[in-house]
Amino acid sequence: MKTTRHSILAKGILVLLSLLVLIFAFTYTWFVPGDIPATASGLSITVNNPSTDFEYAIGFSNSQTGGLYKHTAFTNTVDTDLDLEQLYEESDAVSKLQPYNLLLDYNPIDITGDGVNLVRPAMKYGNWTINTASRNYSVAEENVQYITFDLIFRTTVENTKIRLDSDSVALGNCETHSGDGSLRDSSVANFNANKDNKYGVFSRDAIVGAVRVAFLGYTDHSETADQIVSNKLTDYQSLPLLLWIPRPDIYLNNNPTNAGTTREKETSGWELTPNVASGTTFNLRSEAQNKADYSTYVHQYYNVFGVAPSATPAIVSYPEAVASVLNTSAPDGTDKVTFGRTQDLITLTHINDTNSDDVPDDGKYYGKVRVRIWIEGTDSEARRALTGGKFRIKFHITGGQ
Repeated sequence: MKTTRHSILAKGILVLLSLLVLIFAFTYTWFVPGDIPATASGLSITVNNPSTDFEYAIGFSNSQTGGLYKHTAFTNTVDTDLDLEQLYEESDAVSKLQPYNLLLDYNPIDITGDGVNLVRPAMKYGNWTINTASRNYSVAEENVQYITFDLIFRTTVENTKIRLDSDSVALGNCETHSGDGSLRDSSVANFNANKDNKYGVFSRDAIVGAVRVAFLGYTDHSETADQIVSNKLTDYQSLPLLLWIPRPDIYLNNNPTNAGTTREKETSGWELTPNVASGTTFNLRSEAQNKADYSTYVHQYYNVFGVAPSATPAIVSYPEAVASVLNTSAPDGTDKVTFGRTQDLITLTHINDTNSDDVPDDGKYYGKVRVRIWIEGTDSEARRALTGGKFRIKFHITGGQ
């Protein structure tokens, strides 16, 4: 693979516990001069399974599979390692003759969207800002420009609901728990300073503030369990089941003074504000955006399509995005940021019923969701000052009635 302009060159490393993705990447981020090399983040995801009746598998495809849809064997063992560079189709789970590398083609760029539609709009020269005079865009490529896969579930209990639980969390690599202050505490051993604090005294791991996660539901056409498990479905519901801003409490301000001048293009004196409370707004004026009431708790994206064919594209807000919350208790008694709620995703209802008795042939009920993870280019933390940052995301997924 080669690094192209405005792109990330990434390599996945290891999967731990149920599901863990670790990515080291080189990136160019939006709204900064395009001639400065940059490195971007680590991402880890953990899926926890609390029930012996609750199993999951990963569905995936890329160029190595020839575009064919594959899925791993189902598991409910939390210490089973799943390496996304060595995924084995269910039939090869024991022999392990043919590994697949989900990250083989991974070469992402900063993208924008509501989770269902993810695009790369036309950019002005130097990659400083979106070219709003152009209606050109490219559709983001899955497992090339962003990470995506299916989580496939099955259970023996009819109408089991799959949920994202409240303790799901994202944190910068230097944080012991999210919101612990390490992102501005240079005494932390793994502080990961931005080019020796060239931009300001804050950690590059604050890149976690620009992360977005979407869970997409499929339009229900009453597929059988075999079809749910074995086929790559592409008929998504028009809006995500959940669009999550895991770290809205972080705000990077690259133009603290003299907004509207060349000040925002300077590379010193930037400010990182941690522990931003919900409802706090910032008067954001820069070459990148022009928002009078920017809030890190609201997902913004560039709507290249507009609200109608003749509409002018604009940076718009997605009102149904769910932000993580502050002021939940960490083990040491301090505050932290977690998902802060329980969100239903899907209900497991699909069965195989060859004799039409409304009883599943194998005694199990199935369903799946599509996961998409990207760096949102319109976010204030999508800046080269934070490239080289590392972060982790933990999904705590549960099942119940």
